[in-house]
Amino acid sequence: MTDAGNIYLLPDPKKSEAEAAEWAARLEGGEMTPADHAAFARWRGESEQNHDAFERFAGLWDGLDRLEDLNAYDAVDNAPVQRPFLRRAAVALPALAAVLLAVLAIGALIKPDVLETRSPHFAANYQTKVGGQEIVSLPDGSKLTLNTNSRIATEFTKTERRVRLLRGEAFFEVAHDTSRPFSVYAGSGVVRAVGTAFSVRLNKANKLDVMVSEGRVALATAKPLAGTPSVSRPTRTVMELTAGQSAVFSAEHVEILEHVTPTEIDRKLSWRVGMLAFAGEPLSDVVDEVGRYSDVDIEVRGDELRAMPIAGYFKAGEVEGFVEALHIMTGVEVTEVAPGHLVLSASK
Repeated sequence: MTDAGNIYLLPDPKKSEAEAAEWAARLEGGEMTPADHAAFARWRGESEQNHDAFERFAGLWDGLDRLEDLNAYDAVDNAPVQRPFLRRAAVALPALAAVLLAVLAIGALIKPDVLETRSPHFAANYQTKVGGQEIVSLPDGSKLTLNTNSRIATEFTKTERRVRLLRGEAFFEVAHDTSRPFSVYAGSGVVRAVGTAFSVRLNKANKLDVMVSEGRVALATAKPLAGTPSVSRPTRTVMELTAGQSAVFSAEHVEILEHVTPTEIDRKLSWRVGMLAFAGEPLSDVVDEVGRYSDVDIEVRGDELRAMPIAGYFKAGEVEGFVEALHIMTGVEVTEVAPGHLVLSASK
């Protein structure tokens, strides 16, 4: 287990962004008392992160008189607390964006290639580019969120709801329908559910990384049908997962089975709002994950540096902000050896 005291905790804008969104909503509602306004002014003065986060949200309500009048509440008894680190981080990390703003700025959605839409039959293909996400509402009431550089093919019939994950990762929120099981085919495995919420990732080794946040799913092996190699059927149930469990599944057995807390689930699914969250993972793993959302290649040199634990929140795809945070907090040297190729090395 990683020693929490040795984790390099990088700037966390998420708390400030969430609080800024709440204050903006309350102010827009127009029912705040003078005491509430004073509390807001104290919060905004606590750090430059809070101040900058609110300024970004205030921009969304441009022209609203309530937000234009906020400066009247700046002069309060509690003077702003100066925090040099946060001030420096706010300047050094302009690329770290608000969680809710990230939702608005997520990559352009790709229109589905709908093949057939007659109820109850439906078939469509969806895909995302590197750094993009897409939310898809399916005709049965289910919803899926497709992550970066991912591709799926869906096909609904009278007896089955079938999704083939051809590349990448997706989060599924499945509408309950006992007459038509919902099956996700990926690699040589199948994840089957009736009404639940879970994520499936097809990793580099063609293994399935499955995490269940609600309900229950069954992991099964799949075998191509004779004469139709692109169509598979479940052959044997290997294991069932319940909410709060994750597993790495390949071929005919589960390689890793873990219990995950609600907090860990939220962290691992933060990509759905355009953020990446880490809680002590080695730098090598963090770099691999960051690299999924950008065409920039990041190389880490040195075993000790690759093993260095990292914690923090970053906007997906913002490589510049990520490496700047590393440099500020850990002293890691960042060198661009070629266009789109960065090298991280220990400071000399």
